[in-house]
Amino acid sequence: MISIEQATEAGAPAVVDREAASSLYLAGRLLELISKALIALGDDGLTAIAEGGKPVMPVEDRQSGYIGGTRLGYTQMNDGKTEADLKPDDPRLVAWALASDHYRHNVLTMQVLAPAVVTEIKKHAVKMGAPVDRHGEVVPGLTLKKGDPTPFKHLDKQLVAEVLAPERIRALAHALLTGLATLPGLTTDTERNPQ
Repeated sequence: MISIEQATEAGAPAVVDREAASSLYLAGRLLELISKALIALGDDGLTAIAEGGKPVMPVEDRQSGYIGGTRLGYTQMNDGKTEADLKPDDPRLVAWALASDHYRHNVLTMQVLAPAVVTEIKKHAVKMGAPVDRHGEVVPGLTLKKGDPTPFKHLDKQLVAEVLAPERIRALAHALLTGLATLPGLTTDTERNPQ
């Protein structure tokens, strides 16, 4: 058996066989699902609440991540985003807009505020952190909701370049196809379906 590094040095050929190509495509899709599960597990851990009611990772904190002693990069907890909710057909909004010198001309005949104006008001309210328009007026029916904090990843660029280098990917493909490497939890067909 040869290692991935040896296969890389040997310049493993590009995949041209249908079965091999299908196998690699499906292995990649399986790895994609595994990576999503790992990300969700890490996300749950980063957003958990520790004893004493404090978050495991407070907003704006950073934490480096390591696998086998190699620094992968860092995770930073970003503050939750604020979102504005404003329904253009809310009767309170329409009444307010009809009475407003700024928005009277934007009320449509079906008694809704023009969607582009609603979007503009929502953007301004999020920017200001208050349910107000650009003229400082409180907008009826406009609510703001702060989202949950979210982790932000910063992978080491050099590490990513090395891991995704074409020769490494070809070597990984070679290792998967020749049985030098396998995906976690996989069993052979005969192990799954003994005769």
